[in-house]
Amino acid sequence: MNVHFYATLRRIAGQKTVKFDLSEGTTVQELVEAVVTRFPAMRDELLDEEGKLYPHVHVFVNGRDAPYMDAALETEITRTDKIDIFPAVAGGDGAVEYLSREVRGIPLWLMREYLVEAGGTRDGDGRVIGDGWEVLLTELDDFRIGSLSVGQIRVELSGTPSGMAQILPELEKKLLRAGG
Repeated sequence: MNVHFYATLRRIAGQKTVKFDLSEGTTVQELVEAVVTRFPAMRDELLDEEGKLYPHVHVFVNGRDAPYMDAALETEITRTDKIDIFPAVAGGDGAVEYLSREVRGIPLWLMREYLVEAGGTRDGDGRVIGDGWEVLLTELDDFRIGSLSVGQIRVELSGTPSGMAQILPELEKKLLRAGG
């Protein structure tokens, strides 16, 4: 399975994407253990003194942050799942902000374009990276109200306080004005 690393983790891994030979049904926790075994320098970046994943580290499985999934780090992954691992995003005080919300009525492609217009760079279909911020976009099942069906996406935004201060007003403007 391919694992995509970002920021400081990419430098440690020596590349953006690394292939891991793990069996079907491997859990996120087992994957993290395989990562720190292969790249010992990542241990301090990902795990606390007790060997638990830091809360500010994000392991995304198909665009969803594993600690917030039903099975959390015991979530089983397959070889075809898209795995992304983000360390804390460095900021003035080392703080990382994270925002996740569902957006209805705006297709993924259009949200991606809004983020590019706001200064981001497209990195695949569901990711846009800006200066001090990153956004993962995931298409969700349609939202239904009676017989009405509306498309929806999940927008997961993380970044430094200054990066968030830059992108959030731009994003809100686009969402409130349906295109700004």
